[in-house]
Amino acid sequence: MVKNKKFVVILAVFVLGAALLTGCVAGEGGETELNGEAGLTDSENVNDSTQTETQAQDTATASGTLKAVDAAAGTVTIATKSDGELVLEFTNESKILVGGSLSTLDQLTAKIDSEVDVEYHTITKTVTAISIQD
Repeated sequence: MVKNKKFVVILAVFVLGAALLTGCVAGEGGETELNGEAGLTDSENVNDSTQTETQAQDTATASGTLKAVDAAAGTVTIATKSDGELVLEFTNESKILVGGSLSTLDQLTAKIDSEVDVEYHTITKTVTAISIQD
């Protein structure tokens, strides 16, 4: 009889502990909440937000004159007042806007000496978006 009581007590403690632990998890992604304040998240979400913050910190914008386009190399040269000449590389994610419409790198070659606005990654020197107003 004593063994049964010990087993029941241990089982009850285990069940209550499990209930308390699962009661702490609220929302998606394993986030915990206490009195409406955000808590810890799983490591995948932390890494994603850290990468997003890092990318946001590593981007810059510049305005200047489009001086050269090398479609074969996938680069542009922009003359700016503040940074001098910037040589930036295009990636598959780079967006080119001419007059508000999506354009290609080949079409950008016809816009030499046009005023441009560019957003780029400062570390990799890759274009996020480049825009020319017609």
